Amino acid sequence: MKRKTAVVLLGSLTILTAFSGCGNNEATEAASESAQTEDEGTGDDAEMQAALEEEEEQKEKEEEKETKKDIEETKEAEEEEATSEAEESEEEDSNQVAVLFPDENNWADDAYELAQNLAEDGYEPMVFYAEGDGSKQVSQIQEMLAAEVKAFIIAPVDPYGLTDALAPVKEAKIPVFSYDQLIMDTNAVKYYTTFGGRQAGNMIAEEIIEKEELEKLREEKGTKTIEFIMGSLDNTQALFLYNGVMEILQPYLDDGTLVCTSGKVSFDDTGILRWSRESAETRFREILENSYEEGKQPDIICTGFDQAALAAVEVLEERGGVPGSEMWPMITGVECEPEAVKAVASGKISFSLFMDYRLLADACEQMVHQCLNGEEDPEVNDYEQYDNGVKIIGTYLCEPQIIDGDNYEILIDNGYYDEEEIRPEATPTPTLEPTSTPVPDPTVTPEPTEEPESEEEAEPTPTQKPRITLRGSK
Repeated sequence: MKRKTAVVLLGSLTILTAFSGCGNNEATEAASESAQTEDEGTGDDAEMQAALEEEEEQKEKEEEKETKKDIEETKEAEEEEATSEAEESEEEDSNQVAVLFPDENNWADDAYELAQNLAEDGYEPMVFYAEGDGSKQVSQIQEMLAAEVKAFIIAPVDPYGLTDALAPVKEAKIPVFSYDQLIMDTNAVKYYTTFGGRQAGNMIAEEIIEKEELEKLREEKGTKTIEFIMGSLDNTQALFLYNGVMEILQPYLDDGTLVCTSGKVSFDDTGILRWSRESAETRFREILENSYEEGKQPDIICTGFDQAALAAVEVLEERGGVPGSEMWPMITGVECEPEAVKAVASGKISFSLFMDYRLLADACEQMVHQCLNGEEDPEVNDYEQYDNGVKIIGTYLCEPQIIDGDNYEILIDNGYYDEEEIRPEATPTPTLEPTSTPVPDPTVTPEPTEEPESEEEAEPTPTQKPRITLRGSK
């Protein structure tokens, strides 16, 4: 029994010893941690601090990234806005169409019509006049090129003087439309609108053949004289018109039906530089003095412009010619200027060729609009005869019209002229003074030798007085 108790006591002692050892270890570890904490701080706080620092750093990076993104987006927006403004500005500038004419005096009506039509289609017309100065027109082209206009409409002062000025226009891909007069020696011209000189010349010649009955004259082996005073030597349209006239009349000149007494038939011999009326008058005087006897004149005077026709009228009237008489020649004109239309209406000029600028302006503006919008190609009715020395230019030809004494009033009806502009003043016809025939004495009936059957005596019957008539105006 003692032996068992001892074992038990020994076991208890062992357990206590074990517990005692365990407590000492924990205390040692706690003390160690306490000492470490005093030196370095706790491990959890350090980790937290590191995490906070890392989070702060990450946050700063994100904020920096957002700021950078905002800056880039703002920059992109500004660039887009600037681009949009530039495009709007370019679009606004591109709506400008330059209209360049030689002078205001002769071209104001064309310019007005073109400007109206361009404005209606949403363009901004920029109209310039060169005052007859070719170098000034070159400067105007350069100015409008810098303004980046969308197109050029040009009636040239000098058709051969725009080659260099239009080269950069071609490079900038800005279309050029030649108006009335063809611009020469350049590939910048895209289209051309005109009345067609050759076509006009054909019409003049055909009217001469019809009204002068040249076919009948040819059959009868007869002859009529003709003289030519044509348009400006530096104008391509004037040359085309001359060619059109000669194309039809040359066979009659060849067979002698028509005779040019002066021998001046070529364009160089008949052309009048710068359409000068004074030069045309001088030329016609020389022809009469050198080629016709006193009191004689040509049967036909074919001119290429109204001022030449009017000059011929003036010279003939100074020499005693009477319009409407058998000796008065056939005189032709071109353009239907007001003074010329009056001369047509009064019989001094046989006819003039009417070229309505409104048709020309409408056709040109329509070509510009179609070309710029790309809806369809502009209408061209001639792509053969208008070669400007570099290429054949696609052309739209407007139709002229013959105006004579029978139809000149259509220029009033269609609004081209007011009545007072072209209707000639009535020429009073001299009125003869009324004359009376002497009234003879009454015839007395002799008294009958025999008594009358009636008791009343017959009264003498006077002879009726002749009726006096007044000759009024015809």
